[in-house]
Amino acid sequence: MLSSKDCLILANRDYKTCILVEQKFPDEYAVTAATYHIQQAIEKTLKGLILINGGQPEFTHNINKLIQHCNNLGIEITDELDDISETLTIWETSSRYDPFINFSQKKYDKAKNVFKELYNQLYEEIDAIVQYEDNDNPNFGMTL
Repeated sequence: MLSSKDCLILANRDYKTCILVEQKFPDEYAVTAATYHIQQAIEKTLKGLILINGGQPEFTHNINKLIQHCNNLGIEITDELDDISETLTIWETSSRYDPFINFSQKKYDKAKNVFKELYNQLYEEIDAIVQYEDNDNPNFGMTL
């Protein structure tokens, strides 16, 4: 079973894939190729947020369902994600199976910004737990 930290690592890999695709294919097809990976990066980050907040994420690629799950756990999610959530869900399947589909650069750029915000949110929550665990050591970092 994946941990929230695993989700963070996997999401970062998908994001890095987007950046590599942009660099290697700097044309309109780069956005089409990269949309799948930015959707995956956001999906995995949302699942990591669900896990770190005590939930068990559904086995789904539907961003709206994952947002709802986050809301049910009291996790604050940027409104920017609501604006593109349906588009992201469509990207998950359409970008893999429709060779002629075209995607908006504007929505792709917005998705990258949303990912960065969510990624930082998850990273900070993981970091806070790690720091707490480090400070909770009764030896206070000293050895006898």
